Amino acid sequence: MFWTADRIYSQGIEQAQKRIYEFFLDAVRRKSPDQVLVDFRNLFINFSDSSNPEITQALDQILTAYNEKEFFYTLRRCCYILINNWTVSNKRVYIQSLIDIFKHPSIHKKPKSIKLRTLRIWLQMFVSSEDFQSLQLFTLHLEGHGSHDQNWGNRFASYLLAYQYTNPASPQEQRQAANLLAQKMKDKFKFDLAMYTARVGTQSAPQNHPSNPTSLSNNVLNLVTLMLTKKSVLNCQQLAVNFLENIEGLSYQDFKVGLLKYIDFSMADAEISETVQTKLHNGLWDLKSNHHDQPVSALLILKTAKYLISEITISDREQPTELFNILLHHTNPINLVMLLVKLLLLNESIRPFLELRVASIIKYYSQYSESKCKSVIAFIDMLNIALAIYAGETRYNLVRMTPYELSDSSEGNTQSDSQISSFDTREYRIFSQIR
Repeated sequence: MFWTADRIYSQGIEQAQKRIYEFFLDAVRRKSPDQVLVDFRNLFINFSDSSNPEITQALDQILTAYNEKEFFYTLRRCCYILINNWTVSNKRVYIQSLIDIFKHPSIHKKPKSIKLRTLRIWLQMFVSSEDFQSLQLFTLHLEGHGSHDQNWGNRFASYLLAYQYTNPASPQEQRQAANLLAQKMKDKFKFDLAMYTARVGTQSAPQNHPSNPTSLSNNVLNLVTLMLTKKSVLNCQQLAVNFLENIEGLSYQDFKVGLLKYIDFSMADAEISETVQTKLHNGLWDLKSNHHDQPVSALLILKTAKYLISEITISDREQPTELFNILLHHTNPINLVMLLVKLLLLNESIRPFLELRVASIIKYYSQYSESKCKSVIAFIDMLNIALAIYAGETRYNLVRMTPYELSDSSEGNTQSDSQISSFDTREYRIFSQIR
């Protein structure tokens, strides 16, 4: 093999990184978290560790090469090696201590050593980067972690983590850690929702009731009830099953016709309803029109669903679409939620794509105050509830506790705009169980 100077240089960097990764993998498994934090601080902050000269030399090789990109990658991967192992061993509390290392005042000092000065400059850049903001997400929901000073978007961090666990360029440890934490947050919301809906209406003292996991006040009960009622326009699971059965053997063009009927809905404002449906129809009809005569395939269904999700959420330019603004601000946000859920029910593999789009929405609107984003927050809360009911592992059951027939209002609102009906907690109980 012909070894060029660039290849030799690249191999040297990779070997140096490998030694650092192996060191921290071994340390996090053998040493206490406090000892590991000392090793991390000595290497990346002080750049001086007499007990581990080989590892210091490995970092020195990266600094000597003046390879800023590889330094950031090495630093991130080491952080996520620790976070992953502490998560699995139930020692997540030390993640905050890891973040605090980057607040050490020595990072902002100007040493005489050129290499150490380079290291400090890079650390300052890292602390100001999106990579560090992503790292800080792992301190959310730690016991005793205050959230009063956090941006409201951090309440929906399970979506923001999608940027990390779906990005193939991220270190494997980062993708694993992000996926673990996102799933933990989703599971916690599902559990809190199940406990909240199950306990409301019982005879226990109000102070013993679990807290509401959303910002929807008690309307969350009305919403859950509407989704559970068999005749409700929001009960879309069986619709999805029927639609998927009926499209077998259809051409792509006929599939589109059926899809438009499947996602069709009516709203109180006829003009808005027509505008939304016309825009969806026109865009959908132009999509891959050269495939109209071909049999519809799983791949075409997936691409079509992703296209529609993009059309009703946020564009590739990270701007909310016109349809998103219409559905969010001129109708009940539940209309937008149910459109997304209907599309998700076509193929569960769509979910990471949907989560990325919601993450982009959160990122766009989180520059504004919570008071200006109430409709966006309500939309995300409603989406979380819908996903917990329709795409989660928990089965919700609505049971009337009084021996009367269901009234029209609770049988399901067939009126336009899918308005949330009144809900008497004295008459109904919501039971939940693992599917």
